[in-house]
Amino acid sequence: MLAVFARALPLTMFGPLLPGIARSLGADLAEIGWIVATYATGSLIAQPVMGRLADLRGRKTILLACLALFVAGSAGSAFATSLPALVGGRIVQALGAGGIQPVVTAIIADRWPSERRGAALGAIYGMYGLGTMAGALLGGALVTSALWWSVHAQAPAGLREQLAVYPWHAVFWVNILLGAIAFGSATSLPADAMRAKTDGGFDLGGIALILLFTACAMIAATAAGAAAIIAAAAAGLSLIGLVAWERRARSPLFELTLFRGRGPALLYAIAVCFGVPSFTLTIYSATYFIARFGATEAQAGLALFGLAVAYVVGAIAGGQAGRRIGNVPTLVAGLAACGAALVALTQAETMPLVAGLMALGGLGLGFASAPPNALLLEYVAKERAGGASGLAIMLATSGSITAPAVASAFLHHGSASAAVELRAVFAVGAGLCALCIALAAQLPRGNAH
Repeated sequence: MLAVFARALPLTMFGPLLPGIARSLGADLAEIGWIVATYATGSLIAQPVMGRLADLRGRKTILLACLALFVAGSAGSAFATSLPALVGGRIVQALGAGGIQPVVTAIIADRWPSERRGAALGAIYGMYGLGTMAGALLGGALVTSALWWSVHAQAPAGLREQLAVYPWHAVFWVNILLGAIAFGSATSLPADAMRAKTDGGFDLGGIALILLFTACAMIAATAAGAAAIIAAAAAGLSLIGLVAWERRARSPLFELTLFRGRGPALLYAIAVCFGVPSFTLTIYSATYFIARFGATEAQAGLALFGLAVAYVVGAIAGGQAGRRIGNVPTLVAGLAACGAALVALTQAETMPLVAGLMALGGLGLGFASAPPNALLLEYVAKERAGGASGLAIMLATSGSITAPAVASAFLHHGSASAAVELRAVFAVGAGLCALCIALAAQLPRGNAH
């Protein structure tokens, strides 16, 4: 659970900090979307790879590897003074963070009976929510503290200058500390059982196509004219090429056979569609709070804290509701709450109302967190749980690539203010929530594997 907390912490730390990071690196809000999109890409690649490796090589071994990568990437980001350096550190950090969730889910599949998995997953996502809650507060607080120390601390001039120009470095030092503690705790897990060896390697072609898609999507969002059109077309072709490649790959990045069956296919479609509104709420709502009201990072962090608290409540309540009323109705309720929050955000005019709507969105996100995984574990065989959950999380994380691309496109190409353009992003997210509700209504009930 500590590993899940460490993974969740950076997610809400950065929403309030994006405008400040952009200023310190000499970038604009559209360009700064690269640090969000590339982090998502690293997670996207890590999730199916680490999930499958956990099935083949052992849960504990792969969890420790993920935590080591997370710490290394956090260290690289803590020293970054340019956008490319920060992007590089974030990718390494994401390769570790992205693998944590599917490995932990597989551990639950190993150690909990089916009737208790919903509650166990609810607890895990509750810890995930605690991480996002702490991140919302810590992000702004750490930056404020770093700026204070840059003026008042009795420290070398070079250190004070670093704190003044790059106060957000402090958040990565917290990541390093928590990742190291989680690594030490994970060493106490029971030893892995012997698992079958495999001669399959990494799917380099699939990884390359995902990287190509991310690059092209972000170029399309931030370029102009013919370059944007060409990049958008290349992004679409890379997705088509990815599907074709995976059908023939000797050791595919994800198994297309996992899409067989109505239940898994629908859940994967929901994961893709819901990724955009999910990451829009957790990342860009705080950015909107600053752009619309001129709020400080600390004020935006407090608003995001409300979202994270509501997420924790929703995750725990959603896990219990899944046992009582079923996972499908619980999922639909969460999707509806998120959609309603996003629709209302397009019209809200006061800080308290926006903060309240962010909390409503967090409640919906929490409610919708555990049911998809609980349903997936019903639909697939136990020995495929790691790969299946890794694919589901990978597809959900794709929203953190497409959400920055959508936001960057509106911010770069739109003629209105950043706040107005972000409202358009909220409207897109609300429409996708409605689509997810329609898909969830078609999910089968009961065990299907």
